[in-house]
Amino acid sequence: MKKLLILLLFGFIHSVYAQKYTGLEKVLQKELSTSSTKDGRWVFYAKRASIEKLDKVQIKKYFPEYDVFKMELTNYLGYHVNQANCIVLYDSLKSAIIKVDPLWYGGISDTLIKLCINKKFDNKDSLLNFMKAIHELMVIDSGYSFVNTGCTEKNISYDLMSAKGNTYTITNFNGGSSVTQNLKEGAWRKTTIVIDDLKIKKYTSINPVTSDKEEVK
Repeated sequence: MKKLLILLLFGFIHSVYAQKYTGLEKVLQKELSTSSTKDGRWVFYAKRASIEKLDKVQIKKYFPEYDVFKMELTNYLGYHVNQANCIVLYDSLKSAIIKVDPLWYGGISDTLIKLCINKKFDNKDSLLNFMKAIHELMVIDSGYSFVNTGCTEKNISYDLMSAKGNTYTITNFNGGSSVTQNLKEGAWRKTTIVIDDLKIKKYTSINPVTSDKEEVK
């Protein structure tokens, strides 16, 4: 009887989970298909994904159409096959997603930042809280953190910092091997956000060593 109850409970939990994210999973299976052969592709495997909905109030306030999820996706790049936690914004009405690649893979997320350009905020505090939430999404499981280093009427600046001794680990698809990256202490990127009338007009990220620049506007 006890075993039967456990099986019934497990089945109920599985059923609730399946119903909860059915729409999202259908979009993921289409957009991040297992049948894709494109090099550099990200693929969604439902049994591995461990989908988790994140409570990001500041993002939901300005983008009510999106729910924010964290999930494990698999990347195929040449002979390398890696899993990583990625962020996905899901618009259930349009059955559309915005995928945010891990920081170690693609650097600053252009797709996420483009969403913010020309968005009107209520006040400076709302803008700062919103960017804090956006930056938290970008650095998930990376060993990095954004530190606010300045704020004026026209500019907000951040340092993308790595803590001494921090690491992140990439495990291959079969779970047989992994690569641990050790992060050195210091600023990896210097970021400046240009604002005008409480709107984000430009987001610039510069590598302080190589002067390599990423810019979204």
